[in-house]
Amino acid sequence: MLMAAPLAWPAAALAQQERPLSACIAALRSELRAHPEVRPQTFDTYTRDVQDLRSVIESASRAQPEFEIPIWDYLARRVDAQRIAEGRALLQQQAGALEAIARRHGVDPATAVAVLGIETDYGRVAGRHPVVDATLSRACLDLRSRERKKHFFDALWLLQEGVVRPDTFRGSWAGAFGMTQFMPGTFRLYLRDDAASPPADIVGSMADALATTARYLRGLGWKDALRWGVEVRVPGALAAATAQESDHACLSAARPAGKCRTARAWSAAGVTRVDGAPLLLDPATPAALLMPAGPAGPAWLVTPNFQAIWRYNRADTYALAIGLLSDALRGLPPPQVAWPTDDPGLSRLEFRQLQQLLLEGGHCDMSVDGAEGPRTAAAIRAEETRLGWPPTGRAGSKLFSSLRSASATPASCPPLR
Repeated sequence: MLMAAPLAWPAAALAQQERPLSACIAALRSELRAHPEVRPQTFDTYTRDVQDLRSVIESASRAQPEFEIPIWDYLARRVDAQRIAEGRALLQQQAGALEAIARRHGVDPATAVAVLGIETDYGRVAGRHPVVDATLSRACLDLRSRERKKHFFDALWLLQEGVVRPDTFRGSWAGAFGMTQFMPGTFRLYLRDDAASPPADIVGSMADALATTARYLRGLGWKDALRWGVEVRVPGALAAATAQESDHACLSAARPAGKCRTARAWSAAGVTRVDGAPLLLDPATPAALLMPAGPAGPAWLVTPNFQAIWRYNRADTYALAIGLLSDALRGLPPPQVAWPTDDPGLSRLEFRQLQQLLLEGGHCDMSVDGAEGPRTAAAIRAEETRLGWPPTGRAGSKLFSSLRSASATPASCPPLR
């Protein structure tokens, strides 16, 4: 799924949202000649009853967790014991398919499974919006965007050619679909191994979803047998001097060679693996220093494989979550340097337990569902205010510990209807 950091909505985009959807559909239909692979009948059939999702897209794009919550909260929820255990079970269940994928595409099983785990929790959360509705609405928010319009027309083509089924062609607010969340245009590029192969079924076949992910990562520059990154210790002066050097764009294959320091150069500058051992990278490997919480937090030397993962969703937190989950699936230890906070994030199990404590504390209008929503945030703010804390609405370890140690009698809440 290809996303970018949320930007302020320009006046032109707001004007597009206020424009009737029918006018946008007519404008898109007028561009059919530029997309001769899509028949007019296909366009008319699948846009006849389309739902306007522009307000949904605007709201969701402003609240992407990759950019909105502290990185320690993001990782605590996504690289938790439950996801690790289920990923290891999946590695065994799909061992044959994953071995074949690794041989063909050079992407190791742990990485392919980690993408599936982070994208849709191993296929559980695939999205509910019709992909045509989402891609059309997103294109209508910026008719100047060739990329957005291409995803819309490619979604129509996938339906027209029978590659996807109308009843299951659903995904995220952005139009990403399937177990590993592909945008329609991206899926069209990577939907088969070769011209003689049938198109992949990334909605109903886990093996197909994993193989398509591996094909895509390979296309993004993934290199076989190269680590995505290594946790390191950085001398204080070097960390301070390179705090602004955490940009890993120099690892992109599109950038001129020589922009990134090599592992040899980082080692010569005093960077060591976090346990003091050698870096485990070929000395000539280009690497960038990633310090997502600044010099006081953990640091990694990341390689072109990190950049390939990042290009899947264009967020450092997302790429780091996949890297750390893949390491955990291989049996490697978690980050050794603590995040610079005295209030760490909660795992998904702990978050549900926190919701239960809030419910027992008298916040009867909420559900214990593991979802971060306005009712949970309101209940947290109420408890923070009661405790004399600033009302943030954030679910952290301090509040969890405080509520868990309280000895109040559980409130009697009426059943939710």
